[in-house]
Amino acid sequence: MTGPVTIRRDEYGIAHIKATSDHDLFEAEGYIHAIDRVVQMDGDRRTAYGTLAERDGARAIGSDRFWRPMGIGRVTAAEWDGLDPKTRAMFEAYAHGVNRGLVHHEELYRRQGWPLRPWEPQDSLAVLKVRHLLMGVFERKLWWGRLLSRLGPERFVEVLARLAGETLVMVPPGVTATGPDIPIGAADFPPESAASDGAGSNNWVVAGSRTESGFPIVAGDPHRAVELPNVYYPVHLQSDRLNIVGLAFAGVPGFPHFGHNADVAWAITHTAADTQDLYVEPDDAVIEWREETIAVRNGTDERITLERTARGPVIGRLGPRRLAVRATALEVEPRQYACLHQMLEARSVAELHEALRTWVDPVNNLVAGDRGGHIGYLMRGRVPMRHRANFFAPVPGEDSRFAWSGYIPFAEWPRVLDPPDGVVVTANNRVTGADYPHPIAPLFTAEYRARRIWDLLHAHPALWTAEAMTRVHRDISPPPAIRLARHAGRFSFDEAREESARGLLISWDGTLEQDAAPPLIYATWREHLTRAVFARLVGEELAGDLTDPAWPGAAQTYNRLRARIVELVDNASPILPSPDAWIDVLRRSFQAAVEELQTRYGPEPSAWRWGEAHRLSVAPPVVLQGEDEGGIDIPLPGDGESVRAASFGPGSFLVTGSSVARYVFDVGDWDRSLWVLPGGSAERGPYARNLLPLWADGQFVPMWYGDEAVAAHSQVVATLDGEA
Repeated sequence: MTGPVTIRRDEYGIAHIKATSDHDLFEAEGYIHAIDRVVQMDGDRRTAYGTLAERDGARAIGSDRFWRPMGIGRVTAAEWDGLDPKTRAMFEAYAHGVNRGLVHHEELYRRQGWPLRPWEPQDSLAVLKVRHLLMGVFERKLWWGRLLSRLGPERFVEVLARLAGETLVMVPPGVTATGPDIPIGAADFPPESAASDGAGSNNWVVAGSRTESGFPIVAGDPHRAVELPNVYYPVHLQSDRLNIVGLAFAGVPGFPHFGHNADVAWAITHTAADTQDLYVEPDDAVIEWREETIAVRNGTDERITLERTARGPVIGRLGPRRLAVRATALEVEPRQYACLHQMLEARSVAELHEALRTWVDPVNNLVAGDRGGHIGYLMRGRVPMRHRANFFAPVPGEDSRFAWSGYIPFAEWPRVLDPPDGVVVTANNRVTGADYPHPIAPLFTAEYRARRIWDLLHAHPALWTAEAMTRVHRDISPPPAIRLARHAGRFSFDEAREESARGLLISWDGTLEQDAAPPLIYATWREHLTRAVFARLVGEELAGDLTDPAWPGAAQTYNRLRARIVELVDNASPILPSPDAWIDVLRRSFQAAVEELQTRYGPEPSAWRWGEAHRLSVAPPVVLQGEDEGGIDIPLPGDGESVRAASFGPGSFLVTGSSVARYVFDVGDWDRSLWVLPGGSAERGPYARNLLPLWADGQFVPMWYGDEAVAAHSQVVATLDGEA
């Protein structure tokens, strides 16, 4: 290192690092990540390379079987060789810091019986890839291919049309579009096609014309599976040239997704862009073949065969043919990583957009605001251009019609700068209207979270402050709840039990409080209703795939239908033959829901509670000898369509995805910015779960930034210099 580094921890355990040079700053970032998250970082890189079983034993063999064929190590090695000097120096400094931190964990690894490998700079590239490859695209296509082969093209198109509905679009803000993003028809599908939504998020930015300070406010929350420790790491980095605070990935330098420097704040959501294709290949399409060994700690090693075609790695078989995946993340593109330091140096929204010119994966909706008063939106990332059929199902690899023809040019990436209304909202909703020339994805998330945020931002009677903005994060009144509840007035029962439950729903205000009965009645009714319509839409046999873990795309499609079910009811969709048929299925599904709830929670509907069923239950991924803190099991309000998201899959109300951080960046006064996450900075010790109660209660903590504020709130101070 070229000089001393000061590491301060505030009262919440969040590290504030101050160095002289950028090199020292990135080395210190690597050091503190390793100090706090060594097991997580090591697990992520091993997952990426398909070597997790070497550490975790037989239980990780399935993970290695899945990831090893992807060839992430092969891709990142080639990308590392092509990095520019400045980007390479950033990753080398970070890796050196990680290895200084690993020294402190040698005893832990000896006690566990684990091998502790040095951190290589390209390991950070692998961590960034593995955290984003499974976003639900090829899993969906595999089941859609099955759906297409069973139902035929015409019926398949009808199913997708029912899932599309209306949705708010991001470009231009506030406009509503109807139907799928990509026009589809039976002629698009070749006969050879027979064969969890991914993460979500909210973010929004309001211009200074709507804030008390006169400067923009950027806010939001990423939605993923809640982990112990959390996927994101809160940290503040300051050198003589840079001053950035935000949410980092442990294992990756910089702030790819959420952060701000002295001049501009940025935040992302998942676009749900289609960047992965499945190709059905004949035997002679294999151009590379080799055998490798999966090492298994305290178990029997396993030999596997890895194959590649010209399209990409082979990940499975469809009968006698191979199934290959082509994904932008598995294409060698070293230029993309330069943006990790260029983002930190941006001084405006326009400069930030330019810094992201080479970004590849994941494709994100980025909103930003700067000290010059500008706000903006950019869909960042590489989306391939190809035949429409590629978006819906596996296609023949040997047919040149389905080859990629290029990528959407940077100049044509959807973007907005300073919209007249002064508001941009993204929540995985549709990106563009019908006049945009390039397909991005076949379907997007229903507009409910985006619409609710939009309405709340416009309904606020005063100018916004950072503290006031947290009320938007806490909102648990999803639009479909009150709409479906109104339909309970279309039927009645002779039985007192059903009438009591129906009365609770009719008088309900649509707020999903965890200590209330109506949310549980609503959610259970909607589940029975969705299952009945799903079976009607795809057939009983294919509806059975919901319980088969081999077909995650079935659950994704079901979740989309559940989100859209109130629209189908409101419009008396022709899925059912008449409005009377809808009333009948509404009544029967409500009765089935009440019977289920009585069996589970007792005879009195007013005593039922949403939080008894809707819970976040998370176990640590690894149990450390003598340090097991156990898992967490807490009730949560809201649901998947709430701004305060807490989603679940078919068959259970256990939370599968929620906010893994919440943040408000106040561009007018950075020290008024706020954040919180479900856990803490570390994976062990006093800072492992200290923020969890605050997160569960919808509270926030300060995001200290200025020197005086950081010094005033420091509880632990250490100096790092010289060699480890």
